[in-house]
Amino acid sequence: MRYLISALIALILSSCSHLKEKSTSETNQSPPKLLKPEVRKIWIPAVIKNGGTEWEEGHYIYRIEKDTTWSR
Repeated sequence: MRYLISALIALILSSCSHLKEKSTSETNQSPPKLLKPEVRKIWIPAVIKNGGTEWEEGHYIYRIEKDTTWSR
């Protein structure tokens, strides 16, 4: 029984050290860069609404044309 427990502990420790070696070798590579999204700035002019009872001031809206992507 002791031999079986010792063998199991040795197996677990050796597999953990193997995973650690593998993960450190993978981290040597730099991750891909994120590219900036394409954003369009649109001017919305002032508007008079509801027969002249409401006035909406001119303002900008920002529309995302293309989302951020990973570089290759």
